Amino acid sequence: MNNSSTPSAVRRHEPHSVALQDMRPYALGMELLDDELLIVENLATLPADTQAVQTSFFTIGYCTAGSADCVLNDRSFHVEAGDLFLAFGQQTFSDIQFSPDFSAQAIFQNLSFVQETLMSMTQLWPYLLSLMEQPVLSLDEAEKALVVADYRALHARMLDHDHCFAREVIKTCLQSFYLDLCQLLERRGSRRDNFNTRTFNIFYRFMQLLSRNFGEQRSVNWYADQLQLTPKYLSQLIKNVSGRTVGQWVSVLVVMEIKNLLRNTDLSIKEISTGLNFPSQSLMGRYFKNYTGLSPLDYRRR
Repeated sequence: MNNSSTPSAVRRHEPHSVALQDMRPYALGMELLDDELLIVENLATLPADTQAVQTSFFTIGYCTAGSADCVLNDRSFHVEAGDLFLAFGQQTFSDIQFSPDFSAQAIFQNLSFVQETLMSMTQLWPYLLSLMEQPVLSLDEAEKALVVADYRALHARMLDHDHCFAREVIKTCLQSFYLDLCQLLERRGSRRDNFNTRTFNIFYRFMQLLSRNFGEQRSVNWYADQLQLTPKYLSQLIKNVSGRTVGQWVSVLVVMEIKNLLRNTDLSIKEISTGLNFPSQSLMGRYFKNYTGLSPLDYRRR
């Protein structure tokens, strides 16, 4: 046994990646949709995980009792009974804490199914994109009743395994939910400027490219080449849709990943800079400090 007065280092790990299929043992699903859509009737029944968790699917949750706190992409959020919360794919949750009486229902969807469900409803995306900035909504009594009714309708359809058009009916239930959700956001004045189907397709393809390549590719020109667009046009289009330029989105994901690795792993700063394809550790340090006001070492020590 080591009797040194200096405690042994606690090994931290990279965020634990969770895919939709990992939720299947704890969820209500349909064989037809198991790889696309699942419902968990109480998030408190999921296995406890003290690691940071990175999800690859879209989450809609409704807290029915108690409260929860977590850090989502380095921002702290509090959820309590009657709150609706959403998380887009490629999100990292850490420091998750549930109250003893916490209970929440959740709908998990893979991103392709979300795209398919909403492709003909582009008028909703200006609202949904606002949830990337503010993913928790506190509901009044009438809004709670509406959300619960939508959830129960979807739940009932998920149990109807014999319906000839089950997939289409379930998509319709989800579309109804999204319409109701966006009405709630409209009342709060939460929306982005409208954009058309082609614009959304470009935005969606850009986000897919970015989520796969931000660790190696940070040039606007590279993403524009992949999408066969001019850099100026792509950056303006992405800004019109999301409020951020291509360069800003790249920086958001790169800085987010650096923060995740600093918080949740024991990788050295040099190892992180090499893994994210920076020419040098010092260059990554300047890049990170430019966006956070802290050096990587100072951020890790916080």
